[in-house]
Amino acid sequence: ASLQRFVAMTVMFHQMGMRVQTFFPKISFGLFGYRMDRTHSIMRIATTASPVSGADVRERMEELRLILKIERSVQLISRTWKKWRLEKKNSVVG
Repeated sequence: ASLQRFVAMTVMFHQMGMRVQTFFPKISFGLFGYRMDRTHSIMRIATTASPVSGADVRERMEELRLILKIERSVQLISRTWKKWRLEKKNSVVG
């Protein structure tokens, strides 16, 4: 993904530079010019790195999935136990 972002930004800035290079000579009748290959650009693209690695996210997702599965199992067992106890109580009384 980072390589794709880099390539996309490089292409975008190159296209912007080409537009500027062709724009100035047109509006100034050749008086002003801009050569993209002769300029030095120190513009840097600010990108924020992810503070968490993908492996950590994957492990955390698996952990949360397991916790959710355990919670659902506990709820199912609890409901089944209550239902069984209520049926047993009704069968003894009735």
